[in-house]
Amino acid sequence: MAEVIATTPRRNILTDQQGRPIRLGAPEAAAQAMGFRPERLARISGEHWSMENVRGHFKDRREGLYARYRLAKAPEERQRVIRDMQRFTMDPRKYRGVILPITTTSLKQAAFQKPESLLSILVG
Repeated sequence: MAEVIATTPRRNILTDQQGRPIRLGAPEAAAQAMGFRPERLARISGEHWSMENVRGHFKDRREGLYARYRLAKAPEERQRVIRDMQRFTMDPRKYRGVILPITTTSLKQAAFQKPESLLSILVG
């Protein structure tokens, strides 16, 4: 067992930027078995959690915009929300492929979301 696949504490497999599993060499696996976190693994894990935080942030913003759109009654209100959605789509440009933009299709789907889901978004 010369190489071990790196996992998170919850046993999720850590992958590199190409989606391949990260493998620990024998010295790194031995160090981890003794309770030490290899520097390479700590750096990769930190990058992973940073990206998860970014995803969560943009997901919350997207859901908030969808909720505002559903609640908007007047055309002027909807126009303001649509402008905010356009700004939202421009913000995560550097995360292309990771952060999904708001599209006409996603907006239509969100417009028909059940009211109880809307309440959980506003309270949550």
